[in-house]
Amino acid sequence: MTRGWSISEKAMRIPLDNWASYESSLNTQPIATKTTINVIIYLLGDWLSQTVFVKKNILEFDALRTLRNGFIGLVFGPLVHEYYEFSDYILPVDVGMNRLYKIFMDQTIYLSIKCSIYIVAVNVLAGESLEYSIQTAKDKILGIMFTAWRFWPLVHCITYGAIPARHRILWVNCVDLFWNAILALKTSSNDERDGQNTEQIQNLEVRDEFPDKSGSLLDGHSNNLTEPHVNNLTSTTDEK
Repeated sequence: MTRGWSISEKAMRIPLDNWASYESSLNTQPIATKTTINVIIYLLGDWLSQTVFVKKNILEFDALRTLRNGFIGLVFGPLVHEYYEFSDYILPVDVGMNRLYKIFMDQTIYLSIKCSIYIVAVNVLAGESLEYSIQTAKDKILGIMFTAWRFWPLVHCITYGAIPARHRILWVNCVDLFWNAILALKTSSNDERDGQNTEQIQNLEVRDEFPDKSGSLLDGHSNNLTEPHVNNLTSTTDEK
């Protein structure tokens, strides 16, 4: 006599069976499996950074931007796999001090190159010129690295201390969701400040162009009358 599985039994088996399938795929096709995971994380991370992390409607997002990020994730997948293989080859984690060296390499050479390529790729795929994209990367990379240094070193203590080599990309990609949240919040704050500065500049330009209620032009940086109008008022007084 047999019976069907209950809902609770299915809920328990699905994660275990999916993990077993992932492990099997990782053994037979490691690069393809890691790249697929990378694409999913990049798609999900960009979507979250446009919606949940900035408290917007989950359906109001730039789908093309999300797809561009997925494409970048597709390109980065094999490269990240090879980087971790190379890192383990030159700095085996069996040697204790190598873990510190790996974190240092991650947070200097690897981070600067990967983030720079990412910024350039995002801008080029969005239709910007290569020159503009490279300059944008130069302008932003230092701030991004300073932010990363407050976040990633602790994460990589776990990466190289507790996570098996075969699962490091999965672990790092999962943490990337929170990293994207930090970057999204940081970018959102900068955009708000830029918007305020733009509004102030526009107000100054309007004050330069149009007279106030008394009929006198206002100086663009203060509420004082401009010098030519002060001279005119002085000469009129003298004539009287």
